[in-house]
Amino acid sequence: MLKYSIFRLGLFVVVMLILVLVGMDPIWAAVGAALISMVTSFFVLAGPREEAARKIEARVEENRLRKARKLDDERTDEEAEDQDYR
Repeated sequence: MLKYSIFRLGLFVVVMLILVLVGMDPIWAAVGAALISMVTSFFVLAGPREEAARKIEARVEENRLRKARKLDDERTDEEAEDQDYR
């Protein structure tokens, strides 16, 4: 995730510097850089974005399983028996 964010930030900075050096007003250069880097990163950084998404998905699944195990451990015997009869 950090790698993808650094790549996106770097792409934004490079595009903004190019636009400022070309003579664009810094505010408009920032807006243009944001738009250009957004579109470019969608295509150029597809690999790192997918890697970050897989890591986030794995982390979310791990947290979900941990919470489910914790809830199962906290259930009383009576609750477990009631659940079995349903």
